[in-house]
Parts: sequence; C-alpha cells; structure tokens
Amino acid sequence: MNMGCNSEGQQVMSLRLSRVLRDIGITRQMVLRRRSTHLVKEKIRSVMSLISKTDSFNAFFFGSQSEGTTTLGMNSDLDMLTSGNRIRVMKDWDDWERGKLCVFIIKNDRSPPQHCCLQAARPDCPLPFTRERMPATCDMQATVDGRVLLPNTWMDDELKKVFGRLFWKQGPSRSANKETDHIFAFSYNGDILECNFLFTRPKPGHWPRPAILTEARQCEIFLVPQGHAESDQSKLEWRFSTSLIERLLMFDLNILQIQVYTFLKILRKTFFKPLVGDRLSTFHFKTALLFTLETYPEEIWQERYVLQCVIYCLKTLKRWFKLRSCPHYTISGVDLFVGKLRKWEFPPLLTTLSKMIDNIMDYVYQIEMDQIGERISGGLRPVMTRNKTILEIVDCCIKSYIVGIILIYWEMTSKSKDVLEVQDFIIRVLELLPESDIREEIQHTKRFLYQYIATMETSKCLQTHQLIPQDIYRLYEASLDSDLTSSRLKLASMMYCSGQYEEAEFVLAYTESLLHADVMQFCPYSERWFDVPNVPTERFLQKANKRPFLEVTQRDVACSVLFNPLEICCIPGVLVYEMHRTISPEDFHQRHPMKEQWMDLVVIDSKPFIFYLQYLTFRQLGEEERRLEALHKLHNYVCVESRWCGHIETALHVLGHCFELENQYDVAWTCYRKSLEIFPYNNAARWHIMRLIQQARGEQVD
Repeated sequence: MNMGCNSEGQQVMSLRLSRVLRDIGITRQMVLRRRSTHLVKEKIRSVMSLISKTDSFNAFFFGSQSEGTTTLGMNSDLDMLTSGNRIRVMKDWDDWERGKLCVFIIKNDRSPPQHCCLQAARPDCPLPFTRERMPATCDMQATVDGRVLLPNTWMDDELKKVFGRLFWKQGPSRSANKETDHIFAFSYNGDILECNFLFTRPKPGHWPRPAILTEARQCEIFLVPQGHAESDQSKLEWRFSTSLIERLLMFDLNILQIQVYTFLKILRKTFFKPLVGDRLSTFHFKTALLFTLETYPEEIWQERYVLQCVIYCLKTLKRWFKLRSCPHYTISGVDLFVGKLRKWEFPPLLTTLSKMIDNIMDYVYQIEMDQIGERISGGLRPVMTRNKTILEIVDCCIKSYIVGIILIYWEMTSKSKDVLEVQDFIIRVLELLPESDIREEIQHTKRFLYQYIATMETSKCLQTHQLIPQDIYRLYEASLDSDLTSSRLKLASMMYCSGQYEEAEFVLAYTESLLHADVMQFCPYSERWFDVPNVPTERFLQKANKRPFLEVTQRDVACSVLFNPLEICCIPGVLVYEMHRTISPEDFHQRHPMKEQWMDLVVIDSKPFIFYLQYLTFRQLGEEERRLEALHKLHNYVCVESRWCGHIETALHVLGHCFELENQYDVAWTCYRKSLEIFPYNNAARWHIMRLIQQARGEQVD
C-alpha cells in the first residue's frame, strides 16, 4: 500500500495522537485489565448458574467495557447477554429432546436477512404444537397457517415483575437501568448458512488469521429477541447474533488497532451523534474497522500512521454512505443501515464525513471528550495526567472485580440459603475447579461461604443453648482472609453474642490493627458501592495497579458485613431492626424488587461495626475508659470520616444505640432523625424513634 499521501506532518500528528490515546488509558495494560475483569465476572456468573439447581444460563459481557475500547470520557454502558438453557433451539427434528421445551428454527426465502421465527415443539413427542394443544400458560402466538410461534416479547411480562417500575426496553435489550444493556437470548451450536459468511467469502488472507477463523467456527450463535425493522411480523422474529465471533476478532487486534477503533468511536460520539443520534452506531464503525483490517495490508498499522488508518476506515464508511448500504462482517445479505438511517440523512452525513477525511486534524482539535483537543494542541488548561487516568480506570475495574468474586456469597445470603444448600453448592464448586480457568477466584468464594455456614451453625447452637463445636471455629478460621475485615467481624460478633467477651476483644483489637491509611471500604449492594465512605487513596490504587486484584482484596479491602435471619443469634440485638426497615406501603413502593433485596438483611460497613462491637464488649467487661474511647471513634467515623456515604443510616443507628446506653436519649434521638433525613424510606430509624417515644411515655407513667 502506497503511504505517500501520508505527509510528514500527518505522521508527527499521528505520533502525538497515539501518545494522547495512551494518556487517556488506551494502553495494552489497561485494555487487558478491562478485559480480564469482565471475563472473570462473566465466568463466575456462568459457574454460579451451572451449579445451581435452577434453570442454568451462560452470561456474556460484550461491547466497549469487555473489549477495552472505551475511555473515561466516553462513559460507555455495559452490554450483557444472558443465554438461557430452559428452551432448546433446534434446526432438525433429530435434535428434539423429550420432556424439554424445544423451538424449531423456521427460515425460508421470505424470511428477512439475519432473522428467523421459532416454532414451538411438543415436549412429549417430536411434533410441533398445534393451536388446539397450545398450553394456556405459555406466551405463544398462533399464525394463520396454524403454526405456534414464540414471540420475541415472551419474557417481557416476567421481566416487568422483576425489574418493576425501572423496566426499560430498547431494541433487544430489557434492563433495569440505562447503564446496562441486558439481552436475554437463546444459543444455537449448529450451522446457520448465512452466519458462515465470514468463512466462505473470499478474503486477502492476512486477517483474520487462520487460527482465529478456526476458533470462530466453534462459537455458538445467539438468537436475540428483535424483529426486522421493515417486517410486518417483527414481534414473531428473532435475530441471529454472532457476538462471540465479533468479540474473538476484537480480542485479536493489537494496541494500535484498538487505538484507531476507540478514536473512531470518539469521532462518532462527538460529530455524528449530534446529527443522527445513536442510529449511526458504534457497530457501524466497528464493521468499517473490520473490513478495513481485512482489505489493507498489515504494515500500515504503525504508530506513525494512526491518522491515516483512521482515514482508511472513514473511507470505507464513506463508500457505504454512497451506496446507502452497509454489509455485516460475519452474516450475509444484511444491510446494517436498514431501520437505522433515513435516505435524507445520507447527504449531510456524507458531507461531514468527506470534510473529516480531507481535514482530519481540524476535527481532532475540536474534540472535548477526554480533553483530546486540548492535549493535542498543548493548550494552557490543565489536563488529567496519564497516571491519574490509569488509576481511575483501575478504581472502576477493581470495584467491578470485587462485585464479581463476592456475587455467589451475596446471592446465598440475600436468598437465605440454609447450611445444607450452601454445603451442596461448595461440593459442586469443588467438582468444577479442575476444569476452571478462574480457579483462584472460585476458590476464594469458598472463604465467604465458610463464614456464612459458620455463623448459621453458631446461631442454631445459641438458639438451642448448645455448646459451639470446634468444627465451627475451624470454618471461621478458613474464612478469615476473605477480605481484610468482614469474616473477622462476623467471628467477633459471634463471640460477643455468645458471651465470649475477652475473645471478642482480642479479635476486634487484631482486626482494628489491620486497618491502615489505604484501606478501601466496600459497600456490596445497590448503587452505594460507587459511593463508598472511604474513597480509595492513590496508594491503594497504585497497589491495585501493580498487584493481582485478589491479593488486594484480601489485604486492603474492608467489605461491609452482612447478616440474614438464619444468623440472627450472632447479631447484636439492635441490628435486627435493620431486617425490618420496610414498614409502610410507601416503603414497598420505593423499593426495587431486584436491586434492593439487601434491605431484608443487616448490612453494616466494617469500620463502624468494629467500633460498635468494641463499645458493647468493653461495656460488658466494665472497661469504662476504653468503652468511651470506642464511642468517640464511632462518633468521629459517623460525623467526619463517613462523609454521610455508604450504609450511613445503619452506622447512625448503632451510634444512637450507644448514646441510649449512655442515657443520652436526646443525642440518640438526633442520630435517628438524621438517618431518616438522609433516607426517608425503608429505614429502621422509625423503629428506634418509636422505641424512644415508648420509653419516654413509660417514664412519665411511672
């Protein structure tokens, strides 16, 4: 390829742009960090489903976050696909399975490109359902010719119940928030002729590499719930998706190619989105990149040619604008502009694109996202340094990682799984370990499950006034390094509730000694984990950037402590009220049924729980000076250190309880009122206020 058109000036600007893209986080290290984080979450979700007794599913994360093709300024959403195994998809009746709900792919000459219908089959014999035999409970639709088809809206009613008022639908996505595109799909491992386009059409040969093509042939195909934009039966149609193949191709790109694609997306969002919104999508630009990679020789992908490579991709897109047709990279017969762009929108888009190709640097200087224009021009305004950008990306990744590895424990706790269920779960986890490529993460989830089993078993012993066997203490010991504090605090809480005050004092002192200036507190549920009371320090993030996330979790992360009703005898009494925070009909209305299951649990951040347990323990031991010292630390945490973040209402409640025990009822009242001011709904402060009122009335009567 003749690169003569690439002037020396443009090469200098390419080098500068490549440096700027590294400064905003598009480095090999950060791309791999984003990818590994989301792949761990993906695999843990799938493992959790595989060993559960409910309908299994596979979880996948696609798009910018899992590819590593995003920046902080781009503010990309998360694309998640869940492939359920409840329904079996087949193309041949030989694949029919007795007792299972099966659907048959219906594809003929009248079917729109990339689409099919799904015909329901009987579970008792390999025959299609007829209108007469169609179960009343199934969301099926009979057509004029008598076929019973599965509509792509078949899960909507169920999801509306789960997501509640936050149910949001766009295209094939059904989500509870606009930050996550969640697609519920079916998978098919057989051969779909039009999805073989990548393997059968002629290609230059240098890319995709033969090894990648061989691997791509093994990828399953998804059927996502979306009909063709121009079909009169769109509600009955399902779209073929080759997302796994596309992700495989993206993972094969080098860092220069990732930089080019990320920059293309920045151009799209800055200059094209104001014209046509998201209808000219990142997928159009990804498709342009993939065809450009295939068409142009490998030697152009050099740092000094970054801008020229961007121009080549834009020229590919320009050619499609002129044709008013955009091919799909992996599926034949598809026009990606159909249902997206209107015919009168092509001329202004073509004009903008042509100007951009001819004067690319004029557009680069105008980009405000991630301060790219400012960085390129060397302006006087301060810009975020590369180090700070990297640390912010690490911050997002490690929080997402922790959510992934503790997900199983949180699910078990919130659903109040009993001891036998958890033990059975652990056995099935151990069976999977030899074959898993996330062995360390899965093994680590056992530590959290051990503390849960130990506390449930202890609660039973205390309830029936039995001695606590040594096996339970061994379970606690095996759980201690789940994170820095939560398992140790569960042990200390158990010791306090069982009257082992000296032992509790020792565990609490040791746990407090582990706290250091760079500990990050982590709130497990809802949106509060983005707003933790202890914002990560720069030193913490530097550690997280240099060490494995699992090691950082064990040494530098203090997770909130969770209790459910099965652990009730191991919880200081006043905290039990937290399980009953939903009181009024308005409270129920304000709760989200899926996101806020934690409201039926006790959830308390680690630092206030340490100080609260110390106060209670020293009070029992009669150590007045140390009791008041613990109260001072708790008061300082709530009023200063917390910045009213995290599970601050629970911290205020235990602080109020301490002041009640000090007979300072007016201060306790202030704590409860402040809690209610911060969270007016679903707040146990109402119970504490009612308690104080009853106590006051009782004193007046006496």
